[in-house]
Amino acid sequence: MKNCGLVTIFLLSFFSLSGQSNLEGRFVSRKEIDQITLVCTYRLIFQPDSLNPYELREEPMLLQIGNQTSLFQSENYFLGQEGIRKAGSLNNFWNDPHRPPSPRFLYQILKNYPYGKITTVDYVLPDNFKYQEDMQILKWEIIDESSIIKEYPVQKATANYAGRSWIAWFSPDIPISDGPYKFHGLPGLILKVHDTQNHYVFELISLEEPDAEQFIKFPEKKYIETTKKNFFQAREAFRSDIINRAAEAGFDNYSQQGAADNMRRRNNPIELTAD
Repeated sequence: MKNCGLVTIFLLSFFSLSGQSNLEGRFVSRKEIDQITLVCTYRLIFQPDSLNPYELREEPMLLQIGNQTSLFQSENYFLGQEGIRKAGSLNNFWNDPHRPPSPRFLYQILKNYPYGKITTVDYVLPDNFKYQEDMQILKWEIIDESSIIKEYPVQKATANYAGRSWIAWFSPDIPISDGPYKFHGLPGLILKVHDTQNHYVFELISLEEPDAEQFIKFPEKKYIETTKKNFFQAREAFRSDIINRAAEAGFDNYSQQGAADNMRRRNNPIELTAD
């Protein structure tokens, strides 16, 4: 076995197959596209295996909101990029006992960049992909039902997106039409959103203004520019060919089978369809 650390990451999740080695924060040019006005941290609780409701995972997620644009990503992914930049090298970063955990999600979602579009960048070994959707992907129905989240009054709204039915709670007291993941378009910030099966639940942890000038930054990597449908096909092709991909990476038969078994248990993506 060539690299035990890589094998561990490989078995954890195909999304983090490349692990922190894909966090090229210091080594990739990043274009400043907007000044950050608000930073929202969400807790994501999700069910990787649609057949096993007792196996839940958790990931902190970060929404950086600018004047015109926002960026949503795993907080561990963001901290990993910043950690590599500050450490000066990947070796220094790996040797830091306080480095953040490997992210479970490598996607980054930019809303209204370019204008009127949602741009998603994601990774399927060995390539970086980029695709765009129109901003008007969600048709909300606002419901006459209210509650309180984090001391903010919130109102209920529902929508269907990508094969799931979603329930959102937004706060008119925070007049920002944004939220976690690709959710936006309500007359107030979305503080909580979940699908009706509770397979994916995003809930606000904290809300704060930056204490110094900060910018939303877009990584200028070499991307395969594609459609959402074609990206989903590339991801599924990777899943279907996991044993061969593991063999090509130099893993032994035991690790190849372990990767395949792990992949079968990760059958519940947030978006079930490309429509």
